[in-house]
Amino acid sequence: MRVLELVGFEGPRSLQLGERPEPRPGPGEVRVRFRNMALNHLDVFITRGLPKRPLPAILGSDGAGIVDAVGEGVDSVAVGDEVVLYPIVTCRECAACQAGQEVHCPKMAILGEHTDGTFEEQLVVPAAICHPRPAHLSWEETAALPLAWLTAWRLLFTRGGLQSGDWLVLVGIGGGVATACLLLARAHGLRVIATSRDADKRQRALDLGADAALPSEAFSKAVQEVTGGLGARAVVDTVGPATFDESIRSLGREGMILTVGATSGPKLELLLPRMWFRHLALITSTMGNHSEFRAMLDDVNAHQLRPPVDRVFPLSEGAAAFAHLEAGDQFGKVVLSG
Repeated sequence: MRVLELVGFEGPRSLQLGERPEPRPGPGEVRVRFRNMALNHLDVFITRGLPKRPLPAILGSDGAGIVDAVGEGVDSVAVGDEVVLYPIVTCRECAACQAGQEVHCPKMAILGEHTDGTFEEQLVVPAAICHPRPAHLSWEETAALPLAWLTAWRLLFTRGGLQSGDWLVLVGIGGGVATACLLLARAHGLRVIATSRDADKRQRALDLGADAALPSEAFSKAVQEVTGGLGARAVVDTVGPATFDESIRSLGREGMILTVGATSGPKLELLLPRMWFRHLALITSTMGNHSEFRAMLDDVNAHQLRPPVDRVFPLSEGAAAFAHLEAGDQFGKVVLSG
């Protein structure tokens, strides 16, 4: 079968098409033949050695396809089922797993980061991580869901505890997590302000339901005006040092910075008294538990949500897909076809 292999850590040029034997499922496992797979910034970071994986490696956390073989003892999934994958494999036995806190499992593995992932024609996975794909979505849209939408759901509702009527600012609209946050937030009745340097992206955010869309430069004053001086309840900032000061200035009292990434760099300086005296919080997150994945899919189905797909590349053009994502011009998810 064909696979997209990472053979070095020099960015997209370290990816090449390869061949591996067709895998066979063992007890409790199924084999999925992928229709589509989607990229995340995590995949791009790994091509730069952040983190380094043993090589050659197969990246990819997101995938949707058809079950074409099942192992012994599997009765929850059948050959022919159309599925989307929860992107995390755990031991299912430790105290964290038993409590439904899979993100804290000591043996937790993200597909594509800690184990071979979805950028191949077929993958064997535990039957337990297979879920029916939403019937209203295309294969490309389904593949766009797993990691970004799971991360967004946990960030907004578990970690952030946001509720209907809250003001939410999304810094740098366009990526998978930000667009997922926009659609999920609107479905839950939040009021959303998006920022971008790109006028077209601002318009697309408005088309998706944002209440306002602002230029990225010095946006905090405009946020205060849009919210009537209240400031935002929360700001989702995945940019980091380049925007953090403006994000903090956008918050109302007892507001929250919610972050799952830092595309402008991993280090920043905080003026802590500004945080203390306004009772502000910095809340981080990544990925999500299996129950949160189910809740996210429930929201997608109940509200007929559709993840924006930017472009679809064939697996053979995987390096070009990575370069496109790394350039940062996309709106929505970059997807591969199997």
